[in-house]
Amino acid sequence: MANKPISVAIANSMIQENITFMSGLGVNMANQTESVSFDGKTLQQWLATVMPNADELRICLGVYPPGDPNAGRITTILWPYKNGQPATMPTVGTGATTLIEPFNEGQKHP
Repeated sequence: MANKPISVAIANSMIQENITFMSGLGVNMANQTESVSFDGKTLQQWLATVMPNADELRICLGVYPPGDPNAGRITTILWPYKNGQPATMPTVGTGATTLIEPFNEGQKHP
C-alpha cells in the first residue's frame, strides 16, 4: 500500500484498529489524540517552500513533553528528508545551508 491512495474503508479500518489496540492497553481514548489536522493553505505554503529541497516527507509520531500544556498527548511532526537525512535549505546570501525545521502545531482531535 505504500505511496498510493487507499480506500476509505481501509483507512477507517486502520483507525479503528488503532483505537482498539490502544484501548486494549488501557489507554482512555477520550483523552488521547486520535488525529491531527492542519490548515490546508498553511500546510500547502510550507510544503511549496521546503519540498524543492527534499525527496521525501516523513510523518513522525511524537508525544508532547512534560511541562507542555498538551503533555502526554500524541502529535505528528512533518519532517522533510533528502537522501535519508533531514533536509537542508540554502541560507540566503551566505552560501551555507541550515536544517529545515519540521512542521507541527496541528489541531489535535479530540
